[in-house]
Amino acid sequence: MSSSTQPLLILPRSFQLNQYICSSCIRCPQRQWKVRRTVSTAAQILKDEDPKPKDFTPKPLLRPIGVLYPPKPGENSGIDPRPWRQRRDDLFDYNKHLVRRKELYVNPESTLPLPLSSVTNVSQPVARRLAYTYESHGRTEQAAKPYFRDWSRTQYHKGKTFISPARIFRADRSLYFPNMVGSTLASPSTASDTTSVLQDRISIVSVYSGRWAETQTRSFTDDNNNLGLGALMSQLANDGNRGGAPLLQKVEINVEPDWMKAFIVRLFMGGIRKQRRKEDWERYFLVKKGVTDEMREAMGMANSKVGYVYLVDWLCRIRWAGSADAEGAEKEGLVAGVQRLVEGWRRERDEGNKRQGQKSIAAAGGSM
Repeated sequence: MSSSTQPLLILPRSFQLNQYICSSCIRCPQRQWKVRRTVSTAAQILKDEDPKPKDFTPKPLLRPIGVLYPPKPGENSGIDPRPWRQRRDDLFDYNKHLVRRKELYVNPESTLPLPLSSVTNVSQPVARRLAYTYESHGRTEQAAKPYFRDWSRTQYHKGKTFISPARIFRADRSLYFPNMVGSTLASPSTASDTTSVLQDRISIVSVYSGRWAETQTRSFTDDNNNLGLGALMSQLANDGNRGGAPLLQKVEINVEPDWMKAFIVRLFMGGIRKQRRKEDWERYFLVKKGVTDEMREAMGMANSKVGYVYLVDWLCRIRWAGSADAEGAEKEGLVAGVQRLVEGWRRERDEGNKRQGQKSIAAAGGSM
């Protein structure tokens, strides 16, 4: 067989031979070739390029965050509606496992000590090596995520993921706050939807997991820490929405996927009720299931140990967001965002009343 028709040996790109060889030499039994790995881990690449990763500085949030579709009550309940027969068939369906594996491919940012978007001072060869590393060594999020990764990231600006935007997001570009299902202080034994509470009202939603994250969210929302927000809440206390409830409200969502932590929170719900007004009991949610990694990524919740604050309008759209402790002018940005939403809501209310009056006049004129 001539050398032109001999099959070539195709090696993975992640391996490299120590010298150039042809196809005939590869099949030679007298010759042994040493193969060495040439791909380093992403952490090692960044370590070689930037020995001081603690210089990370969170950047302003420039794009809307949230899910693409409007939320509906009952979604993301964490309950599998499939019958047992279908669950068994899906368990042994290899094609469905492949689809799920692609969905769970690790986010390149999650393998780094810092978010990939924050790594800017790297050379072009290093950037190519990073991209190649992610492509060649993709693993699932559950397998690749270190147990203490979120805790170790809190050393950078107390886990702050991004800086709040100076202005609210445009209404036509904003994305939606997903529905979550959990128990409330008013009805601990009954599952309730967050969408039913958020609709037709302007809401300041705090999402946290743990006491430390809750303290971070209070740096934005507490009346003593944010005096401007407290004054605005008092001013809008008598300004009701279409249903007569106060227009502006605060909603707390305690996400506890660990069943043991959720059980402890349930034990201390009596103390949590004493710390809040009775009318706020239905706005405190304990969510145990349904918050997926895809949902966290869409909402910008890169660190599960950090608290996040969202300004949600009456259509459940996220118009502003904050993370970790409030810094700089973030408190003033939240107050300004609430004022803009209140003005927009009143404008839509007046336009709706005007249209309703025109329809009534037209109907009265047609009946004459």
